[in-house]
Amino acid sequence: MVVVLAGPATVVAGPEGDVIGRARAAESAQLHLLARTPVALHTNGRFGDGKTTHTFESFRRIDYRDDGTVSNTFERGQVDGKAATEGELRKAMGIKEDPKDHDDVLTWALAPLTSRDMEVTAVGPAAPEGYALRCRVKRDALVSVVVLIVDAKTGRKRAANIQMAGIKAKLADRLENVLVYADDGAPARFHSSFHFKLGWIERSAEISSERVAPSTAR
Repeated sequence: MVVVLAGPATVVAGPEGDVIGRARAAESAQLHLLARTPVALHTNGRFGDGKTTHTFESFRRIDYRDDGTVSNTFERGQVDGKAATEGELRKAMGIKEDPKDHDDVLTWALAPLTSRDMEVTAVGPAAPEGYALRCRVKRDALVSVVVLIVDAKTGRKRAANIQMAGIKAKLADRLENVLVYADDGAPARFHSSFHFKLGWIERSAEISSERVAPSTAR
């Protein structure tokens, strides 16, 4: 998936606007530096249907480009110890063939402050010495909102809570997608937990990702 970035369309006045402005500027500077080298993520976890549990592992590469795009690319993976393509992994996890469901959840939090698909509003202070920003996805997608915590003084991203869209997300009894950023603004680690049951249909997943050296993902 590739996310196209653009500058902010509106300017918010007052203290809230100052926080958003600092956060946008910090993200822009970080994106420029991150364009120098790819970021690699190693993911592992388990998923099941209430009767059978499977394990999986994958490696993804994130590329931040000078032209203002960010891509999150599947490189290789496996399910139950056997090599699998991205399509095979999605099929095994029960992800339907809907274009919006092909988005990787994490992609929406890579550069939320400069994405043209996001509407950013200030929420308020968040301890310790942080500030919460709400980044609403403006188009039909797998993700609806990214609640971002930034440093109130520097504007640098600290963490993000990624909220899902769709009926399963609304009915899930457990749903968590939390990203922690490294000092350079790229993902440091990510955790996702999900459980859904409706009648005879049951799905669950526990997923953890961490940043690794690019050479490790090859």
